[in-house]
Amino acid sequence: MKRFLLIISILLSCQAFAGTPGRTTSKAGIASTIAECKSIDGVELVELGRAATAALKGAIRLATINDPDGREVLKLMKGIRSITVLDYENCSQSDREKISLKIERALSGNDVLIEASDGGEKMRIYGLVDDKTDKVRDFVMYSPSDYALICIFGSISMDAIAKIASDD
Repeated sequence: MKRFLLIISILLSCQAFAGTPGRTTSKAGIASTIAECKSIDGVELVELGRAATAALKGAIRLATINDPDGREVLKLMKGIRSITVLDYENCSQSDREKISLKIERALSGNDVLIEASDGGEKMRIYGLVDDKTDKVRDFVMYSPSDYALICIFGSISMDAIAKIASDD
């Protein structure tokens, strides 16, 4: 979680560079790639649609009634419509290479907000920062070294990200 918050705080500093209108993540291309890969042996997929995301928000709301940090997490999650996590670490080496190539192709036309590397582990974050609303839309985190893709579709408030990142 701390790594995620560190990356988000770096994202905040890059907001000025990423805020220009341009391409956003290709949700259809990513969804198609995930659909192609989910039947491969060793692939683990967790998909939370609107109903599951709403239930998750409700559970967080109940669990954090008296917790100010919990309320900030709820503000962060307010605009999230769906979450998808694809983990293909347990696949064969050839399947991991095929999946990585498919993901790279699906993300190739998208703008990278941040690319971070830590001791051989890499992570790229894609999305679009909207200066007018101060939100990040369709957040995609891809870690080729961890064989993981995390898609958070919807919008996330930069204010909520900043508040959570500063409390750490």
